[in-house]
Amino acid sequence: MISYTIYIVDDEESIRDAVSMSLENSYNVETYPNAESALGAIEKSQPDLVLLDIGLPGMDGVEALRRIKEQFPYILVIMITAYEDIDTVIAAMKLGAHDYVVKPLHMDGLAVTLQNALETIRLRKEVQ
Repeated sequence: MISYTIYIVDDEESIRDAVSMSLENSYNVETYPNAESALGAIEKSQPDLVLLDIGLPGMDGVEALRRIKEQFPYILVIMITAYEDIDTVIAAMKLGAHDYVVKPLHMDGLAVTLQNALETIRLRKEVQ
């Protein structure tokens, strides 16, 4: 069985904790409160997938996405947005985001989004 690593990047501790707790039995999960700390971790060890909040303090999620995709284009990124700002979502998708989810997060919907993304990763790993 393939093991997957997921990074959760959100400035809201309650979101990080809730998503982490719901995923940690099935995946290797690491959490980060801001883009800068997540990017530092990605430099050292690349995850399979990043759940990345758009509205982060300091560097926002769209800039973090751009940096991730420049260096590690194979890492899948799912954006988290507090509201469906269609322009920001479109910009993120053009930069290479795999998908997006809207807060408040519904764990069932998030699970389906993650399963779809991880299936893409599984197929890529099988080919390699």
